[in-house]
Amino acid sequence: MAFGAAIVVSATVLDCGSGAPGTSAPGSDDCYPDSDGLTGGDYTIDLVVNDVGFYAGAADAGTKDLLSTQNDSLVTLTLTNTGTKPHGFKVGCVDVLSSYPDLPAGCSTSACFPPSSIIAPIAPGTSATITFDTPTPDSLIYPFTSNDPGDSSVKALNDGQWSLM
Repeated sequence: MAFGAAIVVSATVLDCGSGAPGTSAPGSDDCYPDSDGLTGGDYTIDLVVNDVGFYAGAADAGTKDLLSTQNDSLVTLTLTNTGTKPHGFKVGCVDVLSSYPDLPAGCSTSACFPPSSIIAPIAPGTSATITFDTPTPDSLIYPFTSNDPGDSSVKALNDGQWSLM
């Protein structure tokens, strides 16, 4: 499978004190120091889904099962369904201990994309656009899938990865 992502850069930061998974009472720098010294940015991602996988902007542009952005960035994602049945989009949660083995007390051991990053299954021939902030913990791979129950057996709709740098 080919890998790729459509990306444009600028800046936004999440507050670690919100209480959502991946956040905690201490400040985000205390919980999850940035691994590459870069955070934020504005990213625009156009993702096409059909009955067999996710694609970069068009079904002939190659399978798109790896997305890559900075942590604490603002993402505008458009999902277009060119398939024959409903498909959606959801990024799963991850354990942060592989990247943050010395996590301070009170910091969450898991990180999740916010609820605003979910696209409920959309009908064939339609598109949906969402805007959300990526989590603070970086150097992690978050899984993404189609969240339509009928897609659970389609491998290419269940093996996407979102890398936060």
